[in-house]
Amino acid sequence: MPAAAGARRPGATAVLPFAIFWSTVDRALALPMVPTIAGDFHADVVTTGWAITGYALAYSAFQLLWGPLQTRWGRVRVLWISAAIGTVAGLASALAPTLPLFIAARILSGGSWAATFSAVLVYFGDTLPAPRRPGAMSNLATATALGLGLGTLGAAAVAEWFSWRWVFVGFALVGAALTIVLARLPEPVHGHDERLVPQLGRIIRSRWMLVLYLITVLEGTLLIGIYNFLPQALQQTGEGIFVSGLVTAAFGVTVVIVSQAMKLVLNRVRPWMLMLSGGCFAVAAFIVLAISITPGSVLAGAALMGVAWALAHTTLQSWMTDAATPARAMGLTFFSISLMLGGAIGAALGQAAVDRHAFPLLFAASIAGAAGFAVAGAIGRARYRSVESR
Repeated sequence: MPAAAGARRPGATAVLPFAIFWSTVDRALALPMVPTIAGDFHADVVTTGWAITGYALAYSAFQLLWGPLQTRWGRVRVLWISAAIGTVAGLASALAPTLPLFIAARILSGGSWAATFSAVLVYFGDTLPAPRRPGAMSNLATATALGLGLGTLGAAAVAEWFSWRWVFVGFALVGAALTIVLARLPEPVHGHDERLVPQLGRIIRSRWMLVLYLITVLEGTLLIGIYNFLPQALQQTGEGIFVSGLVTAAFGVTVVIVSQAMKLVLNRVRPWMLMLSGGCFAVAAFIVLAISITPGSVLAGAALMGVAWALAHTTLQSWMTDAATPARAMGLTFFSISLMLGGAIGAALGQAAVDRHAFPLLFAASIAGAAGFAVAGAIGRARYRSVESR
């Protein structure tokens, strides 16, 4: 099969973004429901919040398992096996009789769905020519944002009107269907050396890949880890679960609009300008949140974060896919690790803010982090020269 054949089949281009979407939904499900779940288990919010922190840590750590397995088993097998485990973990989350078992189920879920992001990126890297990748990355950014936004809003609605357990039951049912569809995808032809040790050597020797990992950790801290705690920040002011989920979903709406609009200008705007603009929107988001925490400010902050994600993360994904060309399987695995390691750092900071009622301080400190992300990303992308055009 030619390298691009898998990507040209409608199934791959439709199913893989949905897989990203559904794995991100799983990451968002517990975010607005922590107080409700804590009440059901007669536990405190801080202890229950370990379901989120543990999920993020497992998501990062299990990349080290799934990356080599991609090389040994292939992208498609890893995708459907990890989805099957994630489906079981979702059902276990719904049926958990105690808080420790619920947290364990969420950790297993994070570790299983950890395979999806990097496997999809590698699949498209193997099958799409370089000119088509930015558009595909916009679609993946849209899928990620929709997963975060709709997962948060949907979970909040179902938990408020029915029960938080039904949220995970519904997720598991769709996950089972996704597993079957993923198993039918064609396996792409690997275009580069797939041996593990040479790939690791290329990563260590690549200055640009190491720089990209650091920038990605910072992005994950700000736009995944800290973003995830916006519902709890609002709930600490007395707002309900549905309102907090509704306004936070503005993130997904803005990403969908901006990432799709970007397709019209991707070939006319320099990538470093997109990185700079994305970082500036992140700065604006945290300024709004640091000033006040109200439904209106969280709505505005989440929307600004969505614009930042659409501009910066899409550019980062395309940048990393090119930089990792000589070691794509492990290079993109470490990219995913970096993103979720940042998410875990942000989750730890958010958990500390919950415990100390210190969200204004956290958002104020995040302004400096967002400014550093804007400057480092813009300068780095301006100096970078494409591997595939050398």
